[in-house]
Amino acid sequence: MQHERIRETITFLEQQIEKLKEIRNSNEVWKPSDGESYFLIEKDFSVRYDRWSSHDVDKQLMDVGNLFKTEQEAEKYAEHFKQILKNREL
Repeated sequence: MQHERIRETITFLEQQIEKLKEIRNSNEVWKPSDGESYFLIEKDFSVRYDRWSSHDVDKQLMDVGNLFKTEQEAEKYAEHFKQILKNREL
């Protein structure tokens, strides 16, 4: 039974990885202009907005892919990440 759950989790995660690869390959990287709003996912998976100012924090968020043009997009990814962690088995 536990092996079946592990296989299901692995299959789920592989599917999620493929979806993320497709999204990454189909999207151009968006960079806000100075003063433009963007959204990011916090460590508790809440979404907040900030304004681009080319500071190191802004650039770090862009480098790791935690920079979204719309709140809806950020919320979609936050929910996706929560599901990945929820379905994880140790």
